Amino acid sequence: MTKPPKISIVIACYNYAKYVALAIESALRQSYSHKEIVVVNDGSKDNSLEVIGRYADQVQLIDQPNQGHIAACNNGFKAATGDIVIFLDADDLLDTDTLEKVAQAWRPNCSKLQYDVRIIDADGRDLGRRFCHFTADYDADRVRSDFKRTGTYRWPVTVGNAYCRAFLAEVMPLTVSEAPDGWLNTIAPAFGDVITIPEVLGSYRVHGSNLWSNTGNDNAKLPRRISHRQLEIAAMKHWAQRKGLPPVSVNPLDYELPFINYRLMAMRLGLDYAGRDKDNVLKLVWAGCTEGLRQPVPWTQKIGHLGWFPLIAILPKALLQPLIRFRYNRSDFLLSVKRRLQLN
Repeated sequence: MTKPPKISIVIACYNYAKYVALAIESALRQSYSHKEIVVVNDGSKDNSLEVIGRYADQVQLIDQPNQGHIAACNNGFKAATGDIVIFLDADDLLDTDTLEKVAQAWRPNCSKLQYDVRIIDADGRDLGRRFCHFTADYDADRVRSDFKRTGTYRWPVTVGNAYCRAFLAEVMPLTVSEAPDGWLNTIAPAFGDVITIPEVLGSYRVHGSNLWSNTGNDNAKLPRRISHRQLEIAAMKHWAQRKGLPPVSVNPLDYELPFINYRLMAMRLGLDYAGRDKDNVLKLVWAGCTEGLRQPVPWTQKIGHLGWFPLIAILPKALLQPLIRFRYNRSDFLLSVKRRLQLN
């Protein structure tokens, strides 16, 4: 009988005393027993260390001076011994059967396994949004084909990924400045198959302090996000070359809906960003609609993309910011309407 893989959950925490106990408990509640939990307190100034300490007999605690999220992930991985590693931000959650399903779906030559996550608010309420809305046909062959054609593929945020230890051992410790999940996910197909479970197995919490989540009120960050993504693409090309893969002849950002959207919004808002001189509104609208139709998502989302990109292109600038704000806060708006209807 094949020995079940050991799965490590590495939780990085900085000033998340409000949430870290929930993250740890979601790891402890896993139905899969062949696991370990490593919690890195990155010099928190609140009482995070005290909260984590309540679980000292159930987790491995690393208490380090504040060095940043990347160092916390590096040190957490260094301490982990699992065949598979999941990095869990201290404000996110795993479903009870996540590890069980990851172990069942894992295959040899897999660099990464991914799954859908639900979006929750600061209080843990389900906002009715999913990331990435994977469909059953988005299998390893589809990822491989997409990556070969475009240099990219569809992937979720940190909590939605489980990585092969051999892959991580080759690329860590990371020396990037931020967002380790972006770097790891971008280069993962160069190291093996990417397996997708088209089910929701975790929760990503949006509460206004997230570095990369959109609120519609932080559009000044769009150029920085675009630049950072370009660095991740450069890393992908570096590792693909080292692995002997054919060079990517297209711009992967022309095939990533979030960054087509970021570029179009930035352009319409008058923001400068790296590569802006090569973009124009018509090109970005066409890319957004084309890629929106091609994405492995439900048809309701495809229709939404067909409406969104032309609307952003033609809407007067005075109305653009309110529309963007509504899009990224529509769940709150709908919840407010629902509450008012219930009161009446």
